[in-house]
Amino acid sequence: MTMRRPGWARSLAGETAALRLRLAARRPSPAPAPDPGAVRVTVRDPAAVDLRRRPPLCKLCELEDWRDPRRVAALRRCLPYLSAASADFPRGMEHRKHWEFAQLLAGIEELAALREDGLVISVGAGHEEPVYELTNHARWVFATDVYGGGRFRSLEGDGRMLVDPDRFARLPYRRDRLVVQWMDGLDLHHEDGTFDVAFSLSSIEHFGGVDAARAALREMARVVRPGGIVAVATECVVNGVAGHSGRGLALFTPSEITGLAAACSDLDLVEPIDFGISPATMGKVKPLSEALIEARRGVTDYPGIVFEHRRRQFTSVFLFLRKRVGEG
Repeated sequence: MTMRRPGWARSLAGETAALRLRLAARRPSPAPAPDPGAVRVTVRDPAAVDLRRRPPLCKLCELEDWRDPRRVAALRRCLPYLSAASADFPRGMEHRKHWEFAQLLAGIEELAALREDGLVISVGAGHEEPVYELTNHARWVFATDVYGGGRFRSLEGDGRMLVDPDRFARLPYRRDRLVVQWMDGLDLHHEDGTFDVAFSLSSIEHFGGVDAARAALREMARVVRPGGIVAVATECVVNGVAGHSGRGLALFTPSEITGLAAACSDLDLVEPIDFGISPATMGKVKPLSEALIEARRGVTDYPGIVFEHRRRQFTSVFLFLRKRVGEG
């Protein structure tokens, strides 16, 4: 018989996990080698940062992106509980995870990727807000993940999502348009060319390194129709050192990101990747261990854009790719 742990036990488990993270962060970590790749992140000249320009779709997360009205509107729609808590939201609450949500929704709209009768699949979906928000714009949204298993089973991968997605919904959504499925992102049980949009937000870096990330991208490409969009956010190292592939987490270099984008012969980037980052964005770097502790405790010290793990500073990068018409 399975028994639900009492609140004090769950709290103790959370504190124990937090202590493990702190201890791991204090272990000496060797200096990583320089990034051997040819593609580099460049820190922008502050005078050249144009706050009036439309943010590119394929780019690194930057603090200035929160000035874009379309992304602000997407965030306020997708995270209404934060809008209710602060009239200025998202100002003062800048976080790269929220940026991924805004970038996804703004990109789908800008690319006219989704019709009202369209189909969407999310890979490594957890119970994040975009899967709920997109039910208001598509016919069906399929949220797939290894629910109840893996490293995130007590967080985004909570198995209860399979039987009761309502409990995780924090915004209005069309419950008759959401399908939740247990599914490995490397083996999607759907026919070729089924979906208009396939997306994955900060998941493929947990699949087992560069090779697994490529395989996940190919699988998303397979299930998207010709002309459809594959949208992916993942981790990009921004301080010019070699990437990292450790237990459950890969941090990719700009060259590896470029290689991922080229991994599928039937996908093309909708625009070149902008690997520029502003000085303001680099102004605060937070240890990943502290960010994970904050997440467990439900508090955040903003901004949370650039993090550091094993001397690698990283943030989110977003890619939008279109499947070639006439390809498989």
